[in-house]
Amino acid sequence: MMDVEDISAARLTIGDVIKHLTADAIDVPPPWPPDAFAVAAYLLKHSGAYIDIINVWPPEQYKTPAEWESDAKRIADGWRSSWITSKTCPGEIATWWQVIAGSSGTKVMDILGDRVVVEALVGIVATADQACFGVGIYHGVSRLLDAFDNRWLYLLNKKSLCSRIDPSVAMVLPKLHNPLNGMTLRSLTHNLALWDRPEVAPIWKQLARPDIKCGINMLLLPWPLSIDPKSFHDADPRGACREKMPPNCGLFTYEIPSEPIDADAVRMLVKLASDLVGNIDAVVFPELSMSVEDFLNVRGTLNETLIIAGVGESEVDGGPLGSNSVMIGLETDEGLHEHSQYKHHRWRLDAQQMQQYGIGYALDTRKVSWWEAIDMPPRSCAFFSVNPWLTFCVLICEDLARQDPVAELVRAVGPNLVIALLMDGAQLPDRWSARYATVLADDPRCSVLTLTSAGLVDMSRSQGLPGPRSIGLWKDAVSGGKPTEIHLAPKAKAVVLSLSREWAEEWAADGRSDGGYTGYLRLRGTHQVYLPEKAEKHEASPT
Repeated sequence: MMDVEDISAARLTIGDVIKHLTADAIDVPPPWPPDAFAVAAYLLKHSGAYIDIINVWPPEQYKTPAEWESDAKRIADGWRSSWITSKTCPGEIATWWQVIAGSSGTKVMDILGDRVVVEALVGIVATADQACFGVGIYHGVSRLLDAFDNRWLYLLNKKSLCSRIDPSVAMVLPKLHNPLNGMTLRSLTHNLALWDRPEVAPIWKQLARPDIKCGINMLLLPWPLSIDPKSFHDADPRGACREKMPPNCGLFTYEIPSEPIDADAVRMLVKLASDLVGNIDAVVFPELSMSVEDFLNVRGTLNETLIIAGVGESEVDGGPLGSNSVMIGLETDEGLHEHSQYKHHRWRLDAQQMQQYGIGYALDTRKVSWWEAIDMPPRSCAFFSVNPWLTFCVLICEDLARQDPVAELVRAVGPNLVIALLMDGAQLPDRWSARYATVLADDPRCSVLTLTSAGLVDMSRSQGLPGPRSIGLWKDAVSGGKPTEIHLAPKAKAVVLSLSREWAEEWAADGRSDGGYTGYLRLRGTHQVYLPEKAEKHEASPT
C-alpha cells in the first residue's frame, strides 16, 4: 500500500490508484459491482473527467441516449445475475476494465484528455449504479432476498458496500437523491455514492416501518418550554483544556433541566395528537432538551414510536467536559433500535448572542468568544432507512451551519429528510438556519426540518427582538419559495407536522432515469396540541 505522500503526488497514475484501492492485480476486474464502482468513481472524481460526458454522450456506437440507457440496464441486469451465479462480471465490464488497466501508466490528471478511458470509467460507474438499484433501502419483509441482497446487507454492517476496499481509503454507500443543478460526480448516480473522506464515519441503519404508507405525522415537542438565563454559566473543566484556552476566550456550560421530563405528559400529548391527525410516527425534541435518563424513560413509554431527541450531560465543575448528542430510539417487533450521534462542532457564543439571550451577567462579555464545554468524540453521521421512500439523518445545530465536512457526506447520500436539532432563537426565513436548510433543499434536494426550544425563542423575544414564537422551519425541494415557519401557539405544548410523500423522476447525467422511484416529503399541515387544563395542573414541568 502507498503512503499519503505517494497518493497526493503529481505522478499518481491509474495503476497506482487501482493498487491503492484494491491491492489486487490491475488486470483483473472486481466482480462485485460496488468494488468496481469505487475504483472507477474515484478516478473520475480525482481527475475531474466526469465533466466530459456533458460535452459528448452517449458513446458514438449508440444512436440515441435511449439506446445507451437500455443497454446500460441490460448490462447491469447481467452483472447482477452473473455475480449471483458465478461471482463474475459480464463481458462488457471486463472489456471496459481492460481499457482502464491498459492505461495503467496514464497519470490521473491526464484522464480527462483520453476519451476512450473516460467512456470505460463512466460505463462501469453507470452499470454498477444500475445493478445496485435499491441497495440499503428497507423494502419490507415481503421482499425475497437473493444472494446479491444478502451480500450488501452483510457489507453495510461494516460501514461500506465494498468487499475488497478498506473503508479507511474509500467507501461506497447507498444513495437517495442526485442533484438537479450543476455537474459533480454525484450527478452520475441514482443508487451509489462514493465517500473518500473517512474523517466522518457514515453509519447505515434500517428502522423497519412498513406501516408508513404515503406520509408521516411528526410530533414536535420544543422543550424546554422555558429557560432561565442562569442555565448558562462559566465552565470549570479539569485538565489542560482550560489552560490552553486563549486569555480572551472562555468555556461555558448549559445546565440540562434538573427536573425530569414527565413521560406521562409526553404519552398524553402523543395520544391527543393521534386523536387529532391519526397515527404519530415520530416524536422529535430539540438539541439539549433532556438527559440520557429522560430519553430512556420517554422511549420506554412510547411503544413503536420513533423518538429523536437532543441529549446532553452538563460539564461538572472541576470534572470532565460535558456532552451533546442526539439519541434515536425505536422499539418494534424486531427488537429495540437505539443509536447515539455526537455533535461535530462546539457552540461559539459571541457578544451579540449573549445580548440576544440576555446572559451577559453569567458570562463575561469582555471575552471575544465563549465555547461550549463539550467533548469532541470521533465524528459520525447515521442514515436511517425506514421504508422504500424514506431515509433520514439528524444534524445538531452547528453541524448544519458548518458545511465542512459532514454536509459533503449528506450531499453524497442525499437522504429524503434531514432533521436539524437546534439551541437557537426564533426560526425565521432570514436567519442562518433557513439559509443552510435551503442549501440542502437545493442540492441534493432533501426536505429539511429545523427545531429549536420554545424556551430559547422566548429568551430572544424577551430582549425585545422581533418575531413570532417560531420554533421550527420546513424547506423542501418541490414547494418553492421561502422556508415555512412553524409556530407554537400560546399555551400549546407541541405541534404536529403532517407530511405527504410524493414520487418524482430523477435523471442521472448520462441520461438514465430512476423510473420515478424517488420520494419527496412535503409539508401539508401543522396542528397545535394542548394539554387539558386538569392534566396541565398536574404536569411535571418539562423544564
